[in-house]
Amino acid sequence: MYSMPKKHSEASIRCILFLAILGLFLYPILHGNFYYPDDYYRSATGDISCTQTGRFLAQLIFIILNASNISYDLSPTLQILAIIILSFSLSFLSLKWRLNRTSSALSLSFIVCTPFFLQNLSYHSDSLNMSIALSCIMWFFIFDNKPIPPYKKIFFRSILILSALNLYQPTLNAFFIFLITESLFILHDKTTKDSIQSFIMNALYLPIPLIVYKCEVIFRKDESYASLHAQFTHNLFIILNNIRKLLKYAFLEFGIHGGSLEILLGCFLFIALINLLYIFYKKGKFPYLALTLCYISLAICSLAGFLALLRYPVFDMRVFIANGAFLSLFMLFFIGKEASFHKNPVKIILASWVLLIQMTFSTQWGSAIAAQTELNEAIASNIVNDTYILSKQHPVFIRIEAQHKTVNNITTIAAQTDDGILDIPVPFITKKIWHARRAIFDHNVIYDPLGEFILKKHDLQDNATYFRSIDESPQFPFALAQSIYEHCSYEAMRSNRYYNIYKKGSYILVDFSHKCNE
Repeated sequence: MYSMPKKHSEASIRCILFLAILGLFLYPILHGNFYYPDDYYRSATGDISCTQTGRFLAQLIFIILNASNISYDLSPTLQILAIIILSFSLSFLSLKWRLNRTSSALSLSFIVCTPFFLQNLSYHSDSLNMSIALSCIMWFFIFDNKPIPPYKKIFFRSILILSALNLYQPTLNAFFIFLITESLFILHDKTTKDSIQSFIMNALYLPIPLIVYKCEVIFRKDESYASLHAQFTHNLFIILNNIRKLLKYAFLEFGIHGGSLEILLGCFLFIALINLLYIFYKKGKFPYLALTLCYISLAICSLAGFLALLRYPVFDMRVFIANGAFLSLFMLFFIGKEASFHKNPVKIILASWVLLIQMTFSTQWGSAIAAQTELNEAIASNIVNDTYILSKQHPVFIRIEAQHKTVNNITTIAAQTDDGILDIPVPFITKKIWHARRAIFDHNVIYDPLGEFILKKHDLQDNATYFRSIDESPQFPFALAQSIYEHCSYEAMRSNRYYNIYKKGSYILVDFSHKCNE
């Protein structure tokens, strides 16, 4: 399609194009400049902690970037590096799949531009590792087109999968979506036999990297978190229940729980699905249609992917990294490889509008979490100051009584745990966005930071020992905390519009429900 110098020149142009789009998508995050929950832990402790989650290569990258075992906040450098690497990878993927610039920009951008991957980019620390992991999956398919000896190709492609697992395991779900996309391209250009053969040959690369990764986790017995979340289950009931829950969360982006923009995305997905089936029915009648339906079914299951086989999968927004590739698949066949405004202006306008929806998600997410984080930071600073005044610098035990059995007044999405939600102040703008944006279900992102590490970030005195409201400890029993705020049994109190803070002996209790207003 292109000579070597021209190909590199074209790749540079496309890289700049993707960088502009991803830059617009990331801007609300950079502008908000907020901490993601794990960022508070790292900023307070300096602990990198990637090996605990089975991401050994991510740990190595942290050590190289920080030139030490201590994690420093390098934002926004890491987030900017993340979109540069993603843009570079997307440009070569678009060349490999022989897409023109319009098709590349309006289809492959969705691999990154999704509300779920926005969570990954929100990390001050992990955004780079997660983006490199996704890029490794892209380069697996790019390498298929490289003129190198077969044994080198097998080695490099296996290393890319293993690297992705060691950087961020859920990216393996995106592997299957890319695999299905490539198989559909071959089905469109060649025959069913060629398509199935390509699918099987690429899928056969998976077992060895998976076995090697599993051995890595097993041999690192000191890291209990990684071992726990790498456990597979053979219980069919657990697997089916995992698939049900994972797909329910994945399809929140497409309006299954409401939300005007989400419903519009769902309508587009349905139109694109009908269009995809029609393309292959027109090409090869029933055999092509049947194989296409099989691929689509596999793509839907891939949104859950290997996570469904785990005994203890993580149900957070950031693990649905394949959602973007899923939407990209349908967009690719909706506008075609040679997309042009002159040939089909309606499809180009619709595709541009869908991309604008994702930009709207980004802007609203940035506004919501930035407003909440600003309030959390202000409250944390006040708690630290009040603790200092009440304790008179003596050793104290502090507990935030913020979690109650209560109705979730933010949204009706089933994101509430059995323990309820954190009963803390929520800014008006955050409430409005949470009511409207049903795709954003991980409200712990907003609430969890109001704890030990955000207090330490604001210089909580060293002789203060912190307990979460759900922690039971003989040093500060839950029954004692309950007695303080239910019977208003305290020696001193400070109050403001957000909370009461009580002192009884060496115990400090923060109460957001204002139980004991004087």
